[in-house]
Amino acid sequence: MPPPSRTQSSILRVWCCLLGAMFMLDGPGAFAADGPVRTLDVTFDGEAYVVNAVFFAPVPQAVAYDVLTDFEHLAKWVPNVTDSKVIKRDETSVIVEQHGMARYGAASFPYTTERKIELKPPSAIKTVQIKGSMRRVESTLAIEPEGKGTKIVYHLEIVPSAFAGAVMSKKFVEHEVGEQFGAIVGEMTRRSP
Repeated sequence: MPPPSRTQSSILRVWCCLLGAMFMLDGPGAFAADGPVRTLDVTFDGEAYVVNAVFFAPVPQAVAYDVLTDFEHLAKWVPNVTDSKVIKRDETSVIVEQHGMARYGAASFPYTTERKIELKPPSAIKTVQIKGSMRRVESTLAIEPEGKGTKIVYHLEIVPSAFAGAVMSKKFVEHEVGEQFGAIVGEMTRRSP
């Protein structure tokens, strides 16, 4: 089998980082009460990794939504994202291209992905990969006010390429998702008045 292309390697690294972040924590679904991660569950059905997670940010819903949709600056505060740019934008959707490196332990790979993101401000974001190194990537985010902050409900489905599948695991995915959302909530908190 020929080695993966640079684009395939980049996409694989990003997804591996996202997946690994989810498993970096002590146990599936078990997280510190005062941290941003309330629950984080990763399953593998033989083809797809499925992530269901709930995060909490001590910020208003508008701040949470603004950070989650700040695609042009994402690389400044999300680990393993080296470049993020908007290719096309209209009233209800955005096409974003990203590059980065996914890492978990000794495993890593570069990634590139192009995603169509449907926006329903201030409460929902739906993402579908249209190009990239994974076979399929789809996610949804529900952003809901809760008490003095915002609850973020995240659902992600990833069908890895053969190359990514050789590196990815449930722990890898958990580590990546947990790490990235920790950074995202950190940015939300930094921006909050």
